[in-house]
Amino acid sequence: MGLWKRVSEKTKQTFGVKANTADWKPTSNGRNLAMIEEARRFSKELKKLHKELRDMEGRIQENMGVLKSVLNAPLPRVFEFGEKGPVAVDRGEGAIVGAGVAFDVLSASGAELKAKLQEEVLHPLDQWQAAYRMIKQRNLKCEELRLELDAKRREAVAMSQTLERQKTKAAVAAAAEDGKGAEGAGGSSGGAGASSGGGAPSPNNKFEDAEFRLLKEEDKVTRLTERFRAVEGEVYSALLTLINDTAVLKQYAAAALVVYQHAFAHAYTAFNGAALPALPPSPVPPPARPSASGGLSASASPSKPEGSASWKSQESPAEKPASAPGSPDPELPVSTPSGPSPPPGGPPPPPAWYNEARQAAKPMRYDSDDEN
Repeated sequence: MGLWKRVSEKTKQTFGVKANTADWKPTSNGRNLAMIEEARRFSKELKKLHKELRDMEGRIQENMGVLKSVLNAPLPRVFEFGEKGPVAVDRGEGAIVGAGVAFDVLSASGAELKAKLQEEVLHPLDQWQAAYRMIKQRNLKCEELRLELDAKRREAVAMSQTLERQKTKAAVAAAAEDGKGAEGAGGSSGGAGASSGGGAPSPNNKFEDAEFRLLKEEDKVTRLTERFRAVEGEVYSALLTLINDTAVLKQYAAAALVVYQHAFAHAYTAFNGAALPALPPSPVPPPARPSASGGLSASASPSKPEGSASWKSQESPAEKPASAPGSPDPELPVSTPSGPSPPPGGPPPPPAWYNEARQAAKPMRYDSDDEN
């Protein structure tokens, strides 16, 4: 369907123009639109956190450079009177502020901070943002299908009502002709018998072509409905995964503080080979990591084996409980006061394009790409 028909249908729905039937309602994509709107607001807050974490890392790097510059500065010298005036007392080697400080350790701590912060905190946030942008793109396709579907529904309804009116008019006209023929056939039975042999076409045969076109239009509506349901369901599953991923994003904020803490502790060891100071235990679990299904999951606690997960956002297709035989397919989304509840047994696995978007995540942009 062309762009013009989609724009026309969107305009009609904006102004509340219904089809020719009073009970006609636009197809709903409301649950996805509501979830995307809340994800958009969350995305703005996530960008603030991402930018602040990266700016803090840059400030720490800059502070490390200032610290190295100060430690490399020569110590003020002691002067005594000599035969030719004030003479500096030779202090020998190491007459700088940071004598004995391992400057390479300071440099390494800054580089390690940048690498760990990007790997353990910033990149997972980039993945969330990339998945959100992909969901928005897929929902645009879903909205296009919805408008195409509703435009076809309008056309099918109009064709059906036009056909019914034509049939009614034809039936009324045929009844009137039959009445006139019965009045004129009273005195000429022979002539009536001769004229009846020609046979006029029946009303049903007269509208066969129109009925066939209506069936084709209804078949298009059915196929568009199936396509819309499939795309709408994919977007919904991806949004469920995205929302579940937000539940563990707080661990990344806590992990950032731990990364900063370890960077300062590492820099401390540069002073005269000082041992790494005892750090207080982290108040949060280790940073979350991607789960097998592509979402985020919390890493194992220290008492658990490496790789075990204490939180799962999705089930794999093998773990997903099978639906009962003969169970009906999900209907088109219907708005309810409490909102749709996730399917029992956990959310379905996200579509493949969701995981592909996460894997191809690029550094986050701080412009207003999530405003629309």
